[in-house]
Amino acid sequence: MAGYKGFLYIKCRKCGKERAYCSKISITQHHCTCGAVTPFVEPLRVMYVMCECGHKTCRYKTNMTGKMFDVPCIKCQAPVAVEWDAKRQQYKTVIN
Repeated sequence: MAGYKGFLYIKCRKCGKERAYCSKISITQHHCTCGAVTPFVEPLRVMYVMCECGHKTCRYKTNMTGKMFDVPCIKCQAPVAVEWDAKRQQYKTVIN
């Protein structure tokens, strides 16, 4: 496996803490502050986040698997709801 780099939004498999960060090098696992390691066994999914504050995050890769969840905006920390788009095989911002 080659690994992933760029914007990542990863959930720890042990404590459940979610963390967004940008990896400048290719990685194959996530190291949580609780000490657990979450390997990227399954391919990471693509996720696009657009906040009401106007901030648009390019493209995240995530290990999340829920149909819908909230992601904090990088700029203002407001929760942004995203949902799985099965047709496009990616998470996208829920627009009301």
